[in-house]
Amino acid sequence: KALAGDSFNWNSLYMSADAVADSISERLRISKAELLSADSAGNPAVRLALAETHIVNDAKRFFEEHGVQLDRFDDSVRSDVVILVKNIPFSVDEDELRALFGRHGSLGRVLLPPSRTIAIVEFLEPSEARAAFRHLAYKRLKDAPIYLERAPQDVFAAPYDPSAHGPDAEQKGPGTKATVDALHAPVSTADVASVAAQGGSGGAGCVLFVKNLSFDTTEDTLRRVFGGVDGLASVVVRRKKDARDPTQLKSMGFGFVEYRSPAAAKQALESFQGTIVDDHALDLKMSDRLGRAAAAAEDEAPAASGKQPKSTKLVVKNVPFEATRRDIRDLVSAFGQVKSVRLPKKFSGGHRGFAFVEFLTPQEAQNVLDTMKSTHLYGRHLVLGWAEEENSLQAIREKVGRQFAKDG
Repeated sequence: KALAGDSFNWNSLYMSADAVADSISERLRISKAELLSADSAGNPAVRLALAETHIVNDAKRFFEEHGVQLDRFDDSVRSDVVILVKNIPFSVDEDELRALFGRHGSLGRVLLPPSRTIAIVEFLEPSEARAAFRHLAYKRLKDAPIYLERAPQDVFAAPYDPSAHGPDAEQKGPGTKATVDALHAPVSTADVASVAAQGGSGGAGCVLFVKNLSFDTTEDTLRRVFGGVDGLASVVVRRKKDARDPTQLKSMGFGFVEYRSPAAAKQALESFQGTIVDDHALDLKMSDRLGRAAAAAEDEAPAASGKQPKSTKLVVKNVPFEATRRDIRDLVSAFGQVKSVRLPKKFSGGHRGFAFVEFLTPQEAQNVLDTMKSTHLYGRHLVLGWAEEENSLQAIREKVGRQFAKDG
């Protein structure tokens, strides 16, 4: 506890594995025992890592919608009034967090994503934030100690406005508990009929843009998935001519799902975000028009976000020694088309703690690099980066050798 104010910290978006399992179990409507069962298909550790990755990215989307600047998380300068709260038990809600931190001063924004595994708490006075940090760091909250970290400076895009961000306003905003519960409510046939009578489907807010599709996924497969929400109107998987065989059409890895009402589309967005289809986790976004979404997808260049893919190869470091080549392949293939996975071995047996993964396209490699920044496997944080072009294994050996020489 004496180290609570030091500069070292955990992964900024660290989440309790137990809370992740609780959250994903509730979302998929299965028991935690079933999620982690060794009798189910695949490795339980890989399933938990996939669940964590989905929930971390859901939390990122939630924070962005509420004015959090995620690119500030790499900054070393820290805020005097905003605190990251991690290792939260899944059963804790926003009211409990407000009550816990509110004992130490006046609160501004308290953001708790629907996954309820991490939170951001804002104080109005620096002295009150420091007192709360000092008293609550590692404090036991239900069945787990909470981990606190000072958030980056200027983590919010706009200053706190009591009229816009007060507790009453937060309850009415998107992504809060009341709104999430409403999204899970079934869409009535009367609502669908009313929208159809007013002009049918295709209006703003009725179309979902579906990314990260497997090249093998068909419209029929997507209809079976998205048909779980009433009011499905149409499903399209975008295709282009295969360069090797111009007579054949090849999936472009994205498509569109259209509903007859915005309410149905919104429910599907919440229900199916991150759903695994043909070993790929679906990435869903709302689109107001098919044409605009298609243009955005085809022109979605990494340069727009300032990120240019360097190659199709990634190096995965800090791989736990329990992990196998199949574990790595199963994990990364949910987010990109994998061409090969290499797990260098020691002469004495076992692997060296890092792996090389090659994807079909540079953009898929970039997608995995961005998506899996906070993923843990067997409790170890995977560190992903671009593999060096020339003999990556030899390059890493030389780097390790230089580090040993420096330490000696």
